[in-house]
Amino acid sequence: MKCAPLFRVFHSIFHAYGHPAILSTHRTTLEITTSHELTHRGDCVVAVKSSSAVRDLPVELKRVLSGSSGRGRLRLQVGPFEFTVEGRGDPRLSFSHETDLVVRKSAFISDRTLMIHANKSSIDIPRDMVRLLQDATCRVTVEISATDAGRL
Repeated sequence: MKCAPLFRVFHSIFHAYGHPAILSTHRTTLEITTSHELTHRGDCVVAVKSSSAVRDLPVELKRVLSGSSGRGRLRLQVGPFEFTVEGRGDPRLSFSHETDLVVRKSAFISDRTLMIHANKSSIDIPRDMVRLLQDATCRVTVEISATDAGRL
């Protein structure tokens, strides 16, 4: 007889692309955008031309992250490199922004916020990986997963 899992993991996988203006130097945030353009002022942006924004994520994933015990993980993969950041959900998250998805180390919440109290930001991405993210032909795989830590 198989035991049922104690908790479920919800996830979403989509793609984005690099851009020559990616700096990845922001100390408190990491952003992915559906926009095709980027200036050097967007120092938290790590990928553009994303096929998903925060509002496009699956309902169940957003439901888990809108709980105070929700925990999330965002994984970026480009070429041989992989980068993972983990954060917390919050009941105040609206997941309503049409173009952006932002992970924050702080507790600040806006309609673009996916997770707060993250353990990393864009500056933590290894520089060799950032060099690939500066290539507009490089496709970035983005995987977001969420679990309800209250049910662990």
